[in-house]
Amino acid sequence: MKKRIKRAFLKELQKINFLAHSKIKFLKSSERTGLKNEKKALVLSTVVGLIILILGFAILAFAFFQVNWTGDINRDVCHQSVIYRATLPGFANMKNYVPLKCQTEKICITAGFIGGKCKEFENMKGVSNVKVADREDAEQVIAKEIVSCWEMMGGGKVGLFNDWFVQTYGFGTITSSCVICSRIAFDKENLNKSGIDVNEINVRNYMITHRMPNKEVSYFVYLTGTGGLMSVNENNGMARIDNVIQNSNNNSANIQTEDIEISEDSGENDSSKELAVMFMQVQSPQYKDVFMNNIYTLIGVGGGGFAVAPKYTTKAVTTLGKSPYFWIVMALAGVYQYASVRSNQAMTAGYCGDVSIGDKATTGCSVVRTVNYGADDLSQYCSRVESIP
Repeated sequence: MKKRIKRAFLKELQKINFLAHSKIKFLKSSERTGLKNEKKALVLSTVVGLIILILGFAILAFAFFQVNWTGDINRDVCHQSVIYRATLPGFANMKNYVPLKCQTEKICITAGFIGGKCKEFENMKGVSNVKVADREDAEQVIAKEIVSCWEMMGGGKVGLFNDWFVQTYGFGTITSSCVICSRIAFDKENLNKSGIDVNEINVRNYMITHRMPNKEVSYFVYLTGTGGLMSVNENNGMARIDNVIQNSNNNSANIQTEDIEISEDSGENDSSKELAVMFMQVQSPQYKDVFMNNIYTLIGVGGGGFAVAPKYTTKAVTTLGKSPYFWIVMALAGVYQYASVRSNQAMTAGYCGDVSIGDKATTGCSVVRTVNYGADDLSQYCSRVESIP
């Protein structure tokens, strides 16, 4: 009996021992599985973190290179050179000895998540790609460039270019000078994919109907409120802002405010082509000023002669006064001078007639224009260009 009980006890003990060993094995196996799962989870979380970090860095890098960091620097340098030149007197073309350090900005208007490139700027450095979501964004880019160009070049309040001898004495031919502030091209392929038709861009309408950023007035009112005359062509890509310069010999020009006119000419600009936003300035001599400069010059020369050599000067003046040839030469010079002034005024009217009213067009103007970027279009308005390509 005792032996049976002992055998039964040993069997039960073996069962308990077997169950205990099985449970221990199961727990060890579970621990190993748990450790493996924890390792997998740790590796997975590390990989996900790295992916997020890389994506975040890529997004920041993309945003960084989309910002035109050099553009603002170039504009500040240009504006400073404008100020330096404006402080110089116009005597003997002294302004022309201070170069304008104005770099032409290259802007490619594109669309889409990544965007694209403009064929016009292929293999060029310093191109700013601006992504737009719709047509109004593209119009805003051009409108901002027009305002920026106008402000950068002094808002038409200073004379930056001068032909001193022509403006003082009327002899010779005036020149119109330009600074190309920016070139704007369109990535038509990506714009079309985003549903943006470049041919529907209407800068004129946008500038009249939209407020400037951080301003309570429209682009149109802001620009005309500076004291100048603005003419915006209804053609897709063309806009002009004009100030009339009356006194070419003063550092600070006299600005006249006139009623605002909006040109209804269709123009020949094609906004689907590359555009140039440029500042143009031309000044014409006025005969009244030229005549007074003649008087002042004669008085100055005569006064200096009498101060240095009174006897010789008196004799020379007396001899010249008695000579009929002297008066014939003076008369011919006066006629030629008058004709030269009129000719220069006619040329000025050709440059400014589309933005100025009546006689104001013959005086001179400061204008921001958007024209097709090409030699033929630029040469219509610019005798010389003083910007850095």
